[in-house]
Amino acid sequence: MSARHDLTPTALRAPSALAFAAALTVALLAGCSTAPTAKKSEVPLSTQFANVPDGALADEPVARFWQGFQDPQLDALVQRALTANTDLRLAVVNLREARALSRFADAQLLPSVNLNAGAGRVRAQDAQGVPQSNNAFSVGFDVAWEADLFGRLSDERRAAAADLLAGEAGLRAAQVSVAAEVARNYFELRGLQEQLRVARLSLETQQGALKLALGRQEAGRGTGFDSERARALVQSTAATVPAIEMALARTRYRLSVLTGQPPTALDGELSEVKPLPGLKTVSLGGIGTPENLLRRRPDVRAAEAQAAAAAARVGVARSAMFPRITLGGTIGQNATRIGDLGDGVGYAYNLGAQLVWNLLDFGRIRAQIAAADARNEGAFISYERTVLAALEETEGALVTYNRSQEQAQALFEAAVSAERAAQIARERFKVGISDFLAVLDAERELLGARNQLAQSQTAAATSLVGVYKAMAGGWGEDAPAQSAMR
Repeated sequence: MSARHDLTPTALRAPSALAFAAALTVALLAGCSTAPTAKKSEVPLSTQFANVPDGALADEPVARFWQGFQDPQLDALVQRALTANTDLRLAVVNLREARALSRFADAQLLPSVNLNAGAGRVRAQDAQGVPQSNNAFSVGFDVAWEADLFGRLSDERRAAAADLLAGEAGLRAAQVSVAAEVARNYFELRGLQEQLRVARLSLETQQGALKLALGRQEAGRGTGFDSERARALVQSTAATVPAIEMALARTRYRLSVLTGQPPTALDGELSEVKPLPGLKTVSLGGIGTPENLLRRRPDVRAAEAQAAAAAARVGVARSAMFPRITLGGTIGQNATRIGDLGDGVGYAYNLGAQLVWNLLDFGRIRAQIAAADARNEGAFISYERTVLAALEETEGALVTYNRSQEQAQALFEAAVSAERAAQIARERFKVGISDFLAVLDAERELLGARNQLAQSQTAAATSLVGVYKAMAGGWGEDAPAQSAMR
């Protein structure tokens, strides 16, 4: 239930002193926002990360980090994904919507002007009480402007602007995520190809050992036990090949979809076996500071903007408790014939103001204000949760990077030792110093060491990608998807 006070004059007359007084009051009160100030994160920050790698600087991360691997195929895949990835295209569309809504909120502060024209047939009694039918034609302009009393429109504008910032940050977050996901899957593809190469090479060696064992058994110098152990090792190694091939196919499919193509589109392009890009060409020279990280992380910026939008919408809800004043009027021509619309006699105008104030609503407005306050508090908590998650992800990525480098180096040395041990076992078996079981054990250990080395090298590469993703690095301003936003 609301009280409506219509101040619009019913006669054709100039605006009264009351209208001027209302306009002056509105001008003085316009923009008096009741929205709370958007809060900043209160999470305490360290001056540097706890797991800073050796040689790392406080500089910002390099842009377009994937180019440091000097792999043209990786560059092409990332470029294609940044142009055609469906998640990025959806983020661009969402950003376009946010921009349109921001323009709409800006326009709400300005008057609206409508052209109106009408024609009708009117039957009414004249001054003598005789019914008559006449034509009625009109043309003119309607002007309406809602005064921004207590900042309702300004708060809506601030909320829309914050939503726009959140949309821009969301697009940047999607770009960083897609670029990192392409690089990670590409490294996993090359690592799986290396594992498949190792498995097939080991299979050839083990098949040769099986052939040797069978030959010795036929010559009476070997036993069936040696032959069966050799056959079991061959079959065990052969069983790993289909599993690796399956993982390779799924990784190719994932890369195809990331680049906006059907799953099998890249089978021919990525079927060629290539080594894993070397990590020596990529230097983790700069990782920045936690404070800089929070300014750079797009998800943190998006959460901060969403918290600001929620605070502004509290002001929108509170403004419903106060009056709303609309100034407006009509200027045009009225006539009984179309040809007379241009005559000065038919000129008419109507200027005035309207005040609307909800006096009794049985708690509806206060309930909406309470809901807006709760949403504002929830948005701030979500903002702080995003800050903590960003710090956790970055520290986790850094410690993973450090330990994966150490693991890869240790497994490389283990693989070298396993290779030497296998070679010694073969030589000792040939001269009859050791039995065939020692050869089989050495081959099994060599296969395991090579597999672990390939997996660790892949993990070392993907851990570097994880660091840049966590730090929101590796991104330039001239992104291909940016052009789609304009």
